[in-house]
Amino acid sequence: MMPRSKETPEHMRNKVIDIHQSGKGYKAIAKALGLQRTTVRAIIHKWRKHGTVVNLHRSGRPNKISSRARQHLVQEDTKEPRPTSEEPKASLASVKASQVSAEPTDNIEGDPDQDKIQTESNTVPDVGPKAGSSSSDNEEDPVVDHVSAGPTDVRGGDPDHETLAASDYNTVDDDDDGDNTDSSSSDSEATDEDPMADYVSAGLTEDGGGDPDMYGGVMSPISSDDETTEEDPMEQFFDPSFSEEKKIYAGSSVTTGALLLLLLVFILKHGLSKAAIKDLLDLLNFMVPGCAPKSWQFFKKHLTGTNDKTELHFYCPRCTSYLGVEPGDECGVCQKSLNRKSLLDKAYYFLVMPLEIQLRSILSNVHTKLGKHFTRETSISDVNTGTGYKHDRQDASITLSFNCEGSPVFSSSKFSVWPILCTINELPYAERCKNVLLHTLWFGRGKPQVQSFFTPFIYEVQKLSEAGFCWRDETGFERHTRVTARVCVCDAVTRAMLQNFKPFNRVFGCGFCYHKGEMVQKGSTYTRVYPIQMDGCDLRHMVETVQIAEFVMENDDDEDQMGVKGPSPLILLPSFDIIQGFIPDYMHCVCLGVTRQFVNLWFDPLYANKGFHLTRRHLANLDKAICEIQPPDEIRQSPRCLSERMYWKASEWRAFALLYSPVILRNVLPMLYYKHWMLLACALHTLLSQFATQDELNCAELCLVQFVAKIPSLYGLEHCSYNCHLLTHLTESARDWGLLWANSAFVYENMKDRLLQMYSGTKSASSQIFKNVFSYEKVVKKGSAVLEDESTEMKDFFGSMTNCDIVAEPTDCIREHLVTLGCGSCRSLTAREVAALQKSDTLTWCHRQSVTEYKRCISKNMLVASLDDSVAVKWNNSVIETTSCFALVESLVVVQKPCSCERSTNCSCRELIIFYKQLQRVSRQPAIHDSQINANIAKFLVKVRRSGELCAMTCVDITAKCIMIEHEGQLYVMKMPVFETR
Repeated sequence: MMPRSKETPEHMRNKVIDIHQSGKGYKAIAKALGLQRTTVRAIIHKWRKHGTVVNLHRSGRPNKISSRARQHLVQEDTKEPRPTSEEPKASLASVKASQVSAEPTDNIEGDPDQDKIQTESNTVPDVGPKAGSSSSDNEEDPVVDHVSAGPTDVRGGDPDHETLAASDYNTVDDDDDGDNTDSSSSDSEATDEDPMADYVSAGLTEDGGGDPDMYGGVMSPISSDDETTEEDPMEQFFDPSFSEEKKIYAGSSVTTGALLLLLLVFILKHGLSKAAIKDLLDLLNFMVPGCAPKSWQFFKKHLTGTNDKTELHFYCPRCTSYLGVEPGDECGVCQKSLNRKSLLDKAYYFLVMPLEIQLRSILSNVHTKLGKHFTRETSISDVNTGTGYKHDRQDASITLSFNCEGSPVFSSSKFSVWPILCTINELPYAERCKNVLLHTLWFGRGKPQVQSFFTPFIYEVQKLSEAGFCWRDETGFERHTRVTARVCVCDAVTRAMLQNFKPFNRVFGCGFCYHKGEMVQKGSTYTRVYPIQMDGCDLRHMVETVQIAEFVMENDDDEDQMGVKGPSPLILLPSFDIIQGFIPDYMHCVCLGVTRQFVNLWFDPLYANKGFHLTRRHLANLDKAICEIQPPDEIRQSPRCLSERMYWKASEWRAFALLYSPVILRNVLPMLYYKHWMLLACALHTLLSQFATQDELNCAELCLVQFVAKIPSLYGLEHCSYNCHLLTHLTESARDWGLLWANSAFVYENMKDRLLQMYSGTKSASSQIFKNVFSYEKVVKKGSAVLEDESTEMKDFFGSMTNCDIVAEPTDCIREHLVTLGCGSCRSLTAREVAALQKSDTLTWCHRQSVTEYKRCISKNMLVASLDDSVAVKWNNSVIETTSCFALVESLVVVQKPCSCERSTNCSCRELIIFYKQLQRVSRQPAIHDSQINANIAKFLVKVRRSGELCAMTCVDITAKCIMIEHEGQLYVMKMPVFETR
């Protein structure tokens, strides 16, 4: 290492800057050049502040004097003084004094004290893997380091509490030699009162504005010291609303506003550093001068407005008690001394975005859609038709469903994110899928402590339930609304944690009933099973559950009572039932549970001698059959082989259970087991249909009970798992809160997938996710308006970067809930089409020869496409059910209707006509009659054949979207269940 007493040569300082600009961190640079890390830090700081590495004049001091000049001055001072005036003597004395005072900081680049003086206002101690350790690699962004990886197991005490070892975004040298030479300088900079604590927690800068680098600005791994204070003179020429219609150059089809918006999305998606942003802007201005600002400050200023609204909530490192946004000096429960800076350093906090702020923003845009559910009298459908929803329902109020479930962040560690996500039940299902609220985000190892984690959510819901909040709709009218949380969606493990019950593998492990379960041998171990009890099983209720919880708490008993470990904090939620408010979510218990369990069981070589076993030859045939299926757009994932099932997602297991398996297993699985499997498929088709009567629900309930009851005799008692037991509770949940699709985890799972895509690197995951979520929301909202008149290619590019639902092709609204997609082409009706119109009783008025043909349309949130369009892609959206038959869509045309405003340019009297060919039912239909249920459990599976006759209808006649599967020369059609919308 180079001695610190010597000045770093200028060429060496330039090397430091060159390597730093290439993306390496302090530690990597110091190791490569043989310098002290404090020296590297000082050099980079000077370069950021002054734009040079040359030694500059010191403020209020003479120039830096070389050692040779200093020696000469000392020799001159020892000589006999000349008879001159006092002024030169004073000057010499001042020079000597300055030398003495400057001696400790003679080498500016390498002196930590001088560095401390220069960066005192914005430098904080590093966040390392453990308290007191050095992490010089992570000095690139001291602001982000405070919002570090987060705590580990919050149930542990302070000495064992760990944070994620933060690695620099720009560090490429992963070698950690344990060098802590900078720890003393880092510690010397630490003070009892963290200068950044209020800055981080409140999200405010010194001038009262929000800190863009925390939650509202562009994600940047570069230090905040890199921010230039110079104003970009070009900023005044760019519209901050991105609505500038000026072209970037003469003859271009791209407007300045669209370019700025796409630049902002590109920066967000790829997490560009400030240096990368600057280079990108310079490159664009080099190619097209003046097309973009020269400074990234423009994007930072106009990105989001949520930075000053984000809250940091702290909890005690020792007892995990909730401390609030101001932790104070001592924990009120365990009396542990607290320090705000220490809590920030060790990440004993989680992030919260208040519900009121998000609801006010969402409701102002969607208030006209509140209560616009598709309903049918006497039928159960969406959540608003359930008996649990109708109970204690208040006018002028909205209800929430919320989800809490952890998702792993890194495949090689136990760190995970735990968000609290909410949806508004009063919105139609399609709108709920698009408007998911993120309230709380916790990041760390293990699970959060429920009492602390849910406290902000409970407090705010209590406030909104009692006092409500005011908001303005699109017309400016002020409304007042109360809010309650009614439904919680989560998996079995999280549900037991939130209810404060014993887990499902213990006695009384079911959170819905008092089924004790029983231990049986499975292989070399034992497992708890839940077979059907012939004498029935009592259901749990909230009143008695609270009484049992109070009894456990009063007696201070470590043992649970009937599976209840104690009171749950969720009982404090207004109008929330701690039993009925939870639902047995079908994504976990059916798709990832029962379906995966039995499919793996069929191919398990340990059961090769069982009647249900399927061989490798069966597997190869099934793989071929699945890959030949052309599903509709509602199934997001194209079919993958069963041999790749270990990689399947929940949506793929769902498609297999409901749609693929009834056809492809028909002649593969032995009939006894196939009939048993069809009990599950039949029930799911009912519980996931658009509407279901009480009789249909009763039939579905019997199917599920029979499915569970027959498992011990067909497969063995050891396979009657807890997920199988939950099937018996699905129907009751549908009666209370709507059919299974109305409150499923699929909506929240899609949101969590987005959250996990919104961070890079291994540090500050929670802050990156939190700020990027709200940044993306604002960008998408801007994009819908800014790109409205832009080209299809640009909309496609924007949609691919944001994963949003912005329609990238031209649309034409025919009427409410009916929109055509793409550019239509004018043509004349064929003779066969004219004949089809004449045969229709409702379309005899249509005698126009000139029509506009479209490939696709959206009717009642269903994508319908012509057969030609479906053949060209891997998704078949041309099969539908009408009021009279199943149909295969041939073409879609828009015809002008006879009206008095025919010659007007704004005439909207048009009709979309669908030309189709019938799919006629064959005489012998698949039938599986169950004597105990007295019903055909294969009624949802219809065998059809094509017909050559062309017919015509309007979109009013469409009743459902369908899937068509051709297998072994036979055509089968099924109505599509209700899946989450794209």
